[in-house]
Amino acid sequence: MGRSGSGHLTLLAGLTAVLVAACSGGGGSSGHTQSGALSIGVIAPFTGPAAQFGKLLSAPCYAGTKLINDAGGVLGHQLACVSVDDTGDPADAVPNVTRAIATTQNLDMAIGLESNTAATTVPIVNRARIPFFTTNGLVSLSNTSAQYYWRATASDDANGAAFAAWASRKGYRSAAVVFQDNVGAEGNLPGVQAAMPRLGGQIAINVTIPGDAASYSSVVTRVIAARPDVLIFAADPQTAATFLAEYKQLDSGSLPPMVTATDSLTPDFFNAVSRAVGTDYLTQSVYLVGSYFDNSTPAFATYKAGIDGSPQVGDIASVIVTVGPPASAYDGINVMALAMMKANSTIGADYNGRILDIVSKRSGATVVHDYASGKRAIEAGKQIQYVGVIGEMQFNSHHNFSGAFAANQFRADGSSTQVGVISGDQVTRLLGG
Repeated sequence: MGRSGSGHLTLLAGLTAVLVAACSGGGGSSGHTQSGALSIGVIAPFTGPAAQFGKLLSAPCYAGTKLINDAGGVLGHQLACVSVDDTGDPADAVPNVTRAIATTQNLDMAIGLESNTAATTVPIVNRARIPFFTTNGLVSLSNTSAQYYWRATASDDANGAAFAAWASRKGYRSAAVVFQDNVGAEGNLPGVQAAMPRLGGQIAINVTIPGDAASYSSVVTRVIAARPDVLIFAADPQTAATFLAEYKQLDSGSLPPMVTATDSLTPDFFNAVSRAVGTDYLTQSVYLVGSYFDNSTPAFATYKAGIDGSPQVGDIASVIVTVGPPASAYDGINVMALAMMKANSTIGADYNGRILDIVSKRSGATVVHDYASGKRAIEAGKQIQYVGVIGEMQFNSHHNFSGAFAANQFRADGSSTQVGVISGDQVTRLLGG
């Protein structure tokens, strides 16, 4: 897919009139006196090589809206999920997101805005004054001034450092870094480069590969020659399947262990890679690292019930409850809905300023773990602190928050299990913080 930077600017300029109209439309309509359901925009790829992200981010929306609607909705409104396909390509994302804002009834909150397209979609949604919880990892947005931006997942460089930390914990010292040529994958590289030498390891070879090529044999030959004891890897399912199949073929049936992102905890990745190199490799030698959360909390039990009770989630349900970004999106939906309750308004400009009121720790606040209990407390006139699936959210002045990291492995049925935790403090130190 093309990614022409000048094309993005032209599209943005050409759609200014539509966007201005949208700012007074979807996210900025008449508060809780609106009629009909409130729409949650799930802004993610639903087509193209990165379509797995659309599945990952729709599931927490289905779960969140089900639980909120079961609790009576928000200010008399039910909630509905609306898919906004950014295709994983900024050139498509600009018109698609702009059009959705202009035409979707009561588009009052959003989730998603993943790394591949966030540089172009974040400004559009922010200008429309629609609060959003993003799952992007762009380091450039770690210091954003966007008022309606909220991120409760790690930046890509922190993810990269966590990859290296887990590889080191498993005893691997020589890594081949293989990332697909997209901004989401390549954003992990600075963290890997910073962390490996601090952990006493080295990067034996660092290569970038195009997505969905027919063959990677020349690159695979170079990687094999470097004799790594681990692959630190990030690519879409078909790219990963082709690369690994050729590696196994060219290295006499051998494959080094892999550390990759929890974004790949999907049926698409599991099925493509297991067909290419076998289920044993996936279940025994692949570690998937991402944001950590505790699956023994009351918040998690409610989240899992919402996932299991949402038939639209389908065969991805067992995976969703182990992956950090969907959990942060679910928590974000609850926080935005409770902020609407607190502001007595569904207008983004009204309730956005109440988000910190909902998550901040304060003396005398009632701690709540789900929307229903938060709604009851607010209606009773109480101050609340929402502590959700990902725990306490401690946003900095740029509306960013990141906690600890976890490593997961696939089971033979495609579900997954957590096998270890990496502290956020260790990752900060590895990045030089």
